[in-house]
Amino acid sequence: MLQLTTATAADLPALSQLVNLAYRPGEGQAGWTHESALIRGARTSEAQLAAVLAAPGQVLLGWQAGQLVACVHIEPADSYGYIGMLAVDPACQAGGIGKAMLAHAEATLASHYRLLRARMSVLAGRPELRAYYLRRGYQPTGERQPYPLGAGVGLPLDAALDLEMLEKPLVA
Repeated sequence: MLQLTTATAADLPALSQLVNLAYRPGEGQAGWTHESALIRGARTSEAQLAAVLAAPGQVLLGWQAGQLVACVHIEPADSYGYIGMLAVDPACQAGGIGKAMLAHAEATLASHYRLLRARMSVLAGRPELRAYYLRRGYQPTGERQPYPLGAGVGLPLDAALDLEMLEKPLVA
């Protein structure tokens, strides 16, 4: 059973470890969602996550048997909610946890923030991840953004790597 909470400063060490494990695991630890073949370096740090917690929005956490197994960041904007940093422990992937966390993020944006659309960015070099979101109702906006080199979220191995924006209407 997945227990849902909202992240606090006390969760920062476990949250940083989870996100880095899911996005940039070491050799032999990779789940299907990792980006290690495209980007080098840590995905996040405790300091970066503390700044996320201090900004508008929330980081939603998923727990099983007292262990942090998933997270997703939501951030309200003027006309949409941004969804990012969806991460599931590689040992727990392919069991519906990511789908449940995404649904919880969308429901929170619709009910708590009264937003009608969700947006996200997906690495253009990750067709399997793009397909995952398309199956969940997200559609390409036609907008692309450069990889955020100055954000401290790792360095792409290909300088042409960029982000594709996806969007989905939310049910009120």
